[in-house]
Amino acid sequence: MKRLISIIVSIFILTVTAKAQYETSAKSVCVIEASSGEVAYASNEKEKLPMASTTKIMTAVIALSHCDLDDIVTVSQNAAMTEGSSAYLKAGASVSVRDLLYGLMLNSGNDAAIAIAEYISGSTDEFAKLMTKTARHIGARHTSFKNPNGLPDDKHYTTAYDLAIIARYAMENEDFKTIVSTSSYTADIDGLPITYTNHNRLLREYDGCIGIKTGFTEAAGRCLVSAASKNGMTFIAVTLNDANDWADHKALFDTAFGEYSMYTAAHKGEDADYIGAGLVYGSDIDIPVKNGDISGIKIKVTAGDIKPPLNQGEKVGVAKAYKNGRVIATADVCMKEALYEDSSVFDEIIKRFDRILRMLFF
Repeated sequence: MKRLISIIVSIFILTVTAKAQYETSAKSVCVIEASSGEVAYASNEKEKLPMASTTKIMTAVIALSHCDLDDIVTVSQNAAMTEGSSAYLKAGASVSVRDLLYGLMLNSGNDAAIAIAEYISGSTDEFAKLMTKTARHIGARHTSFKNPNGLPDDKHYTTAYDLAIIARYAMENEDFKTIVSTSSYTADIDGLPITYTNHNRLLREYDGCIGIKTGFTEAAGRCLVSAASKNGMTFIAVTLNDANDWADHKALFDTAFGEYSMYTAAHKGEDADYIGAGLVYGSDIDIPVKNGDISGIKIKVTAGDIKPPLNQGEKVGVAKAYKNGRVIATADVCMKEALYEDSSVFDEIIKRFDRILRMLFF
């Protein structure tokens, strides 16, 4: 009886501890695994809330898709006079898009956001429409932008889940990843060197942190989007209106990395299950799984018309890994052996029939 009581108490303590690890002071939270988009933890993640300067993630995404980093922007009086946090731009200054982006993401320059918006769309109103349209396109359907910098507006909002989706999309861009993971950067602002220091403390305080963006207004409270990579996985954490965001993000990451690991569902060079075609996977298919649970994972291979000539290793299709009906990873499928034009039809039939027999009986 004593042993039974001890076991029950232990289970209760472990359960309470596990729940406590995910408790935060945030009004809204969402943590996703970046490669799959799987939600690792969420609380009140669909509530529409202001997001302050984390808005600038989308501003940077659009700048990187519409501009060359070496494009030169002339700063308007309107941009230079923008209130709040600044990249120290002067009206009439000539500044590269690269330097504006570092001023935007490291120093949270509201003036840089306006300069970028005016350069791309002619006005902040038109740019905000482009931001919202882009958000819808990538699946952030409960987000509305009214400006490129996050200054308060009743119709400027997002959700923790949407912001995680936006951040995941942004982190697929290598230039974006480079910018948000940079601790400090010296820009050339019309011939004057100005050094920006990244406001994201987690870059210095959490092992594996690779970005992304801080934010604060009185209306939004403290907002933080961060990303960290360890053990072949990247998690993105979002908290909105969180007075204890630095500590909360550390705890969120610790818990996520503790619960998840990568499972290799298929190995590069391994025979792909595609009837008699002699195909192999072109790369590993790695899937994040929680507490080792691999149930619900299936791989489906599709390929085009497999006709000679085809080289060994040539891509002929794709393998999609599903978890509970949702695609979470993909890999190319390639020819295991070359297929030559001079191979007789009979030879090919024999080879494929032999492969089918091997798959069925060996």
